[in-house]
Amino acid sequence: MSEEVKIPLIFREIDKDLLKKFKQYHLDNPHVYRKFKEYSSKMRASGVDRYSGWVIINVIRWEHDLATQGDVFKINNDFIALYVRLLIYHDRTFASFFEMRKMKESDRRSSGEERYRKKKEETADEKKQAAKKIHGAGDLL
Repeated sequence: MSEEVKIPLIFREIDKDLLKKFKQYHLDNPHVYRKFKEYSSKMRASGVDRYSGWVIINVIRWEHDLATQGDVFKINNDFIALYVRLLIYHDRTFASFFEMRKMKESDRRSSGEERYRKKKEETADEKKQAAKKIHGAGDLL
């Protein structure tokens, strides 16, 4: 009999594949969460009542880019909401600091990379259809 892993309530609406990717990223890059927590704490201590996880992640990206040469540093935008949730999970006092919205259905079903690929395919198909209409190319495209 297998035991079901209990997912904290704050993460239950998250797609399991996205959550798995986030967990691996978090294990590989623990400094991102440490910086996220540090900057969130500093901003709150400065007297700000509410702030954006997106801004904090972009500060982390910016600082990393300034400090390194040639190292590509990527934080999936889908992970931003998960960092917010992780911080709130560890420190409930941040629940009023961040606006925690329900993740969009598309965010729960696929990662940003998958949405980008799908959009790129849709755009290519639209261009082909437009070319057919304009040039009468028919099946040549």
